[in-house]
Amino acid sequence: MSTPTTLAKKASAFLVVLLLCATFVELGLWQLHRAQSVQRQSVTPPEKPVVDLEGVAAAGHNLRDAAYNRLVTFTGTYVKFYVAPKQVLSTKKVVDLDIGLMELSRNRAILVVRGLHDGSIQQSSDRITVMGRLYPHQNEDHADTTATTLSRLDPALVAGVGSYQLFDGYVSAITEKGPSGSAISGSRVPAPQLINPIGGFYWQHIAYVITWWFMAGLVLFAPFYNRSVNRTKQVG
Repeated sequence: MSTPTTLAKKASAFLVVLLLCATFVELGLWQLHRAQSVQRQSVTPPEKPVVDLEGVAAAGHNLRDAAYNRLVTFTGTYVKFYVAPKQVLSTKKVVDLDIGLMELSRNRAILVVRGLHDGSIQQSSDRITVMGRLYPHQNEDHADTTATTLSRLDPALVAGVGSYQLFDGYVSAITEKGPSGSAISGSRVPAPQLINPIGGFYWQHIAYVITWWFMAGLVLFAPFYNRSVNRTKQVG
């Protein structure tokens, strides 16, 4: 006959088993949600309509999440030109890029990737209308910064030019149009939507799900196994 002390010990052990099992199940669910997030983010979201740059961003402020990947349009005048060496395109190709610092109204400016640095895009002081994709600034250097070279696509590197209020990030031009509305030709670069990857891979997360839920099953099975072993010893 079980004593109160024995019953209390059994109840405590049962609670420990339930707690461990619930913990392992919860960890498995967390990994499952991570796997689902990876799968969702591997799909390119639908393209949103082109908007005016000022509709999604403001000079002197960090980019909002809603501004990432947006197709934007704006009109201004290039005041300085740079080269950004050793940039990696979405195709994994390493190239040098033509960069322009475009002055907008009210003493504001933004960096624009005009295209490949191959001489196909002429420098111009005309008012130009740009349509392109807005990206966050880069953090990794690819070269040395000089008066005409940018080590990365980051407006912080041109903060001392003209005392402009700078837009965060940069725009990769898809089209440029001159004052007459005619398109400016040249070697443009791809401007796909960026996908922010979550750490790990889909099947890696699924493997963790299986591991955690296996541990939960093992914790539940262990007391019954121990009881079966004890009975076998008693019979023997």
